[in-house]
Amino acid sequence: MGSDELFKRRKEERRKRKENLQTIKSTKWLVVCEGVETEVNYFNSMIEEVNKKLIASNKLKVNIIGAGKNTLSLVNSVENFIGKVDFLSQEKIPYSKIFVVFDKDDFAPEIFDEAIRLCERKGYIPLWSNQAFEYWFLLHFNYVEGKIHRTQYASKLNEYFKSSGLNYKYKKNDKEIFNKLCKYGSLENAIKRAKKIHTSFGNTHPSEQESATTVYKFFNCVEEKIQEFN
Repeated sequence: MGSDELFKRRKEERRKRKENLQTIKSTKWLVVCEGVETEVNYFNSMIEEVNKKLIASNKLKVNIIGAGKNTLSLVNSVENFIGKVDFLSQEKIPYSKIFVVFDKDDFAPEIFDEAIRLCERKGYIPLWSNQAFEYWFLLHFNYVEGKIHRTQYASKLNEYFKSSGLNYKYKKNDKEIFNKLCKYGSLENAIKRAKKIHTSFGNTHPSEQESATTVYKFFNCVEEKIQEFN
């Protein structure tokens, strides 16, 4: 084999590796959560259930991380989780979508709003909840609007589950919470309710949107990705 032919072959191999890298770039997502249990368990179960219905080549590739940080410190920590170096190309493999999951809790309005703006400036998709992530759970059962303190979420969830036929006490570390919510509530209705409530606030600062959540945007992205496969 001549040197020219060897050079061409190696060039072609590099081209194919680059094409494969581009494929990875377009399908891999990152979800960075402020909590290490509730949100992580929920999204892991959700992706697992979605992938059961997809063929191997179409399965969603989602890296879900519980950072144990909140608001601004969480958003600023995301870069620590972005991009591993591909061994062959020595290029970073970035994520095509990056989601950041966090709550308003008792943080000052300006800090919460700035965390959302910072997400958007960095190209991340903020999945925020005011006051907390469990508000998203309530929407699986009912159209819940108005100010509700997060300390009331668990008791309301227990009531909804009981009225739906399950005698259950909510636990933040429940790894089956996604499946329970889908079985006894409605994910489709939760998405519709969350979008309607969020939209109704218009351009109001997120810190003033109580109660509201943008978690539904993740499911919109999932639906769009699945439609690409069809």
